[in-house]
Amino acid sequence: MKSRIILFFIVFLLATPLWMRLSWEIIRKKSLNIAIVDKTVVNSNSYKHRSINWILGYEKYTRSNGSFYEIDKDYFGFFPQENEKYDIHDFDKMNENELDSMAAVYDAIYYTDTYGVLENEWYRHRDRNENSISIYGGLSEKDLLFLKKMKEHSKPIIAEFNTIAYPTPLDVRLNFERMFGIKWTGWMARYISSLDTVNNPDLPRWIVEKYKKENSGTWNFHKEGMLFIHESGKVVVLEKDNELREAIPKIYTDKKFLSRFDIPLKIIYPYWIDIVLNQNDTNQIVSSYFIETSGKGEELLKSNGIPSSFPCIINREKGYTFYYFCGDFADNPTKFRFAKLFGIKSLKFLMYNAVDVTDRNRFFWEFYLPMMQSIFKETYNSRLKKNN
Repeated sequence: MKSRIILFFIVFLLATPLWMRLSWEIIRKKSLNIAIVDKTVVNSNSYKHRSINWILGYEKYTRSNGSFYEIDKDYFGFFPQENEKYDIHDFDKMNENELDSMAAVYDAIYYTDTYGVLENEWYRHRDRNENSISIYGGLSEKDLLFLKKMKEHSKPIIAEFNTIAYPTPLDVRLNFERMFGIKWTGWMARYISSLDTVNNPDLPRWIVEKYKKENSGTWNFHKEGMLFIHESGKVVVLEKDNELREAIPKIYTDKKFLSRFDIPLKIIYPYWIDIVLNQNDTNQIVSSYFIETSGKGEELLKSNGIPSSFPCIINREKGYTFYYFCGDFADNPTKFRFAKLFGIKSLKFLMYNAVDVTDRNRFFWEFYLPMMQSIFKETYNSRLKKNN
């Protein structure tokens, strides 16, 4: 009897993925036309819109022609080719009438990354940890015009980390800020698991060199900590047990948004952040970052005009829908083999390393996935109402 029970559970476990896949297959498709902009695609493994495609596929959202989104085709931006060649497909060659027509067709737009492609990233035999000039990237005037058209058509607009930072021209950034009532402070930040240049070869060398240049050639950091980089080149470093009580930033969500987005009250965030301030009372702060500094760390941040608490998600619903994610939210190492398994969310505890704070899969499964499912569902329902 005992052996039969064990056999039953073995068969059940082996059959579960098959049933999950079959369940996904019978779910009906839903048409949702999303314009995805990704200007930072260096190779087939570097799609910054990877997480979006995962969610669109998991929810069976399709393009207007009924086909599923293809990660290497269905976006605007930089398209890598063989032998260091590339194509660019964006809004810059379109006229106003074409952009207006596109705004009427698309249900929403998502700017995942405009950082673009650097010379030393694209051409072979270059050191990617060194600073370099940009060969493509930045928000453009035509991007702004398309965003304006989307606003006029009352279509949801989503943007995130680096949309208005380098290499976006200053006048374009200012116009974007005025358009949506936000203000970038010029500061970016990131948690680093080890500030030791010997033990952490992935520590950006150009950041270390800039800090040493301003601090008599010294870099006396070895523990985990936070890097703050200003667009002017200034670097501020906070280290655990010195300037920081806790090294990794935490995201706290306002309780009134928890059920709407199905997200937790608190979660850690180990990746890139841009420090953006809200400038419009019509906008609402969904979530905020908190950095747990010591007194010394608080003074260091204050002396550089850096807040220890600042917006994480800025949202507007009056007149039009707008989201700004103050972090590199869409850049997650998701595995597409799980995207066609219905109910895989119930096994999310198996999808990331709960001990490793640097594992960005935790953020994807616990926060980004449910939030984007909610946003896409709201967008889809709004589309249905307009068409009925």
